[in-house]
Amino acid sequence: MDIYPRPDYTALGRYLPDRSPISADLSDNRNLWGAHPAALEVLAGAGSDTASEYPGSYAERLVDAVATMLGTTADNVTTGAGGTGVLDALMRAVAPTTMRFLDPGWPAAGMLARMNGHEPVPVEWYAGMDDPVAFAGPEPAIVFVPNPGNPTGQPIPEEWVRTVYEHTEAVGSILIIDEAYGEYNRGLSDLTPFEMALAGERTICVKTLSKAYGLAGLRAGYGVASPSLVLEVDKGRGPFVVSSVTSAAAAAAISSPSPWLADTIAETRINRDRVRDSLLHRGYEVPESAANFIFILRPREELDDMTARLERVGVRVRPFAGPTTLANGLRATVAPWDRMQRLLDGLDLVASGAV
Repeated sequence: MDIYPRPDYTALGRYLPDRSPISADLSDNRNLWGAHPAALEVLAGAGSDTASEYPGSYAERLVDAVATMLGTTADNVTTGAGGTGVLDALMRAVAPTTMRFLDPGWPAAGMLARMNGHEPVPVEWYAGMDDPVAFAGPEPAIVFVPNPGNPTGQPIPEEWVRTVYEHTEAVGSILIIDEAYGEYNRGLSDLTPFEMALAGERTICVKTLSKAYGLAGLRAGYGVASPSLVLEVDKGRGPFVVSSVTSAAAAAAISSPSPWLADTIAETRINRDRVRDSLLHRGYEVPESAANFIFILRPREELDDMTARLERVGVRVRPFAGPTTLANGLRATVAPWDRMQRLLDGLDLVASGAV
């Protein structure tokens, strides 16, 4: 038996290669208003010791900040290099099984599952919404629920998530509630998904600071769960994954009383609804979004051509293709309005045949 390369890696590739600069890059769902100022202060003050000494093994400063914010203890918090790092460690800690997810869904989730020996099982979005218990499945599995969804941005009703939660806890599954875009979907004081995770034994709520906090370059994320599940994730994570400066900067951002976070979220929501209304007025089909992006549904055969034509006028979006109508479209991150106007102008030029 040949041990290399892994046969189940055959269909995998690199996730997203680096791309050249462009005037209006709307392809990455980060905060296009910039980084949280409290984190920037930490970065500006970092010195030689920060660079030369090993960080805390498990990002203790970030853990303590999250625990304080949620009114819980450090035993309930794990960390990683972004939410992706937490998910990777979790999947490494679970024996090979299936990973059930709503389709269309975040492509990296399926990649992470495959990387860690799990079999991704897509469930068509509307079928899953119609029957949450059938979506979660009758046997123990990893069940991945991002709220709102990605790439469509559609919100998932709380009662649906709670039904899945009760079912997965009962059958022995591991439920992942991914709240990467939660700040754009719920009030900052609404801790419902965290409370669900803290009440369960096999449920984890995963967060990244790459989105609303604007810290994508620092790679900071955390998970909240029962102490027993956190321990297993930390075993899969290993030490020294989060740098000292990242842990300190992320902790400062989470703990900051600054109105910056609330202000940028508010402006994002305003621009999200405004650009969606403008697109609907132009005749495009755009699902309701509760995230910091919108998804313009288009026929699969048009995606590559529209993406390339928008690039020619300085606008970058991300195309998604799949087996259903809902899975095919162009995802665009919400940005300050000048870049949203460039998107609209670019789409008008494409529609007119000018590019």
